[in-house]
Amino acid sequence: MMDPDVNISTLFFSSQVEFLKDSFVINDQALFARFAEATQKFCFFIFEIDKLVDGDYKFENLYHQDENVLYNLTKNHQESIKLLLKLFPEEHPFWQDLDQTNFRYYQILLKEKHFNKTREVISEEDFEDYADAKHALAYIPIRGMKYLFESKIDTQLLEELFSDIFKAMQMNDDIEDFDADEREGQWTFVHSEVQNFIIENGLQENSHLEKYRERVLYVSGIGEKLTHYAKEKFVSARNAAEEFELKNLTLWLQNAVSMMESNEQLISKLTSE
Repeated sequence: MMDPDVNISTLFFSSQVEFLKDSFVINDQALFARFAEATQKFCFFIFEIDKLVDGDYKFENLYHQDENVLYNLTKNHQESIKLLLKLFPEEHPFWQDLDQTNFRYYQILLKEKHFNKTREVISEEDFEDYADAKHALAYIPIRGMKYLFESKIDTQLLEELFSDIFKAMQMNDDIEDFDADEREGQWTFVHSEVQNFIIENGLQENSHLEKYRERVLYVSGIGEKLTHYAKEKFVSARNAAEEFELKNLTLWLQNAVSMMESNEQLISKLTSE
């Protein structure tokens, strides 16, 4: 079972390459291990860049820490590229895939900050494009594995399965982080939906009520609706993983579905009392 104290996205990405093993004919374990190491280091770098962009680090407090986070993220990126260059020569199409995906990822980070400023209406289509682009670099392990090993599953179908996972995880993260995001000025699809509800229903924000907008999120039914959205995306991905006989991924997704069902039950109980 999943540890409820660990972020669901962290749990997924720490195991992504292992989940992919069932999708390919792994005829060289040493080659797979080198690719997995490169991917792990690159993933660490991306997680740290995301924190950096979001302002999670209080740099003035880091000087006396045992580890230098800026050095660590740079070193992991350096080492991942060195490992990948040993697997993919300079002119290999892998590097064009990585370059295009890097651009898409960093563009969406800028768009995210733009939305934080404009606080404009975000549609479900906008959200799905954002969720996919925010996780775009997680498609690189699929494409890298495709170049290194024989694929058992059409790569496009595999990417569609992962796209459902990314949308589900992003929605779940945005619901769980609603209050923290509001305090930090992050503008998400969930916040946009709550804002629309407040405007459409002529509600006046009550400054005396703690976490007013988070209350609206659940009392309005938006929290329940979006939790159901996340669950259905996980269900869709689980069904595809089951069909493709991806045993480890299917198990992880079943746990994710169970977690969403527990969240639905909790929301229903709290809002009906």
